[in-house]
Amino acid sequence: MFKYIFLFFILSIPILLNSVLAVTAGGGSISFNGAISDTTCTINGGNSANFTILLDPISISDAGTNANTVIQKNQKQFSFTFSDCAIMPTSGTNLKISFSPSSNISSSGLYLVNDTVNENDPTKAINVGFSLSKVATPTIAIQLKTPFDTELRGSLVDGNNETLTLIASYYKTNNARAKAGVLHSNVIYTVTYL
Repeated sequence: MFKYIFLFFILSIPILLNSVLAVTAGGGSISFNGAISDTTCTINGGNSANFTILLDPISISDAGTNANTVIQKNQKQFSFTFSDCAIMPTSGTNLKISFSPSSNISSSGLYLVNDTVNENDPTKAINVGFSLSKVATPTIAIQLKTPFDTELRGSLVDGNNETLTLIASYYKTNNARAKAGVLHSNVIYTVTYL
């Protein structure tokens, strides 16, 4: 065992030296993203599983001053289409969606935080974020800090699919008056049977 560790260390020295010498050379950064899931589903027919949801603008008065409120103006529906999911051996288990990173999700878990300004600074805060809702309950934000039960089994195969439609909305984060400005947030989703 020691020989393998030592051999690795000896072989690593030239690599480390090359890394140190390369510090002054031009370069850039590489970002890696990934996940391990207990499902293997095709999402959205094999097209990109990434979404960009553009909500039409609302006015300051549309936002209102009621804290913790889903704003119904200019809500937008979007859909996940699941097909060819690996069948889960446990019967009665639905597909679930988990959202991350927690830094983009409010402490209440009910909305995505606007990341264009420091929303914790009252002099800069726009006081509006984004929420997701079920179609049947468009004024109730779903909890983003716990796995969301899609109520879909993910058991259809051979080109058959199941669709989950959600609503994206603006969300009034507190009682302070909204301010004009650009809003943005993002969230990573993972589909599991957990």
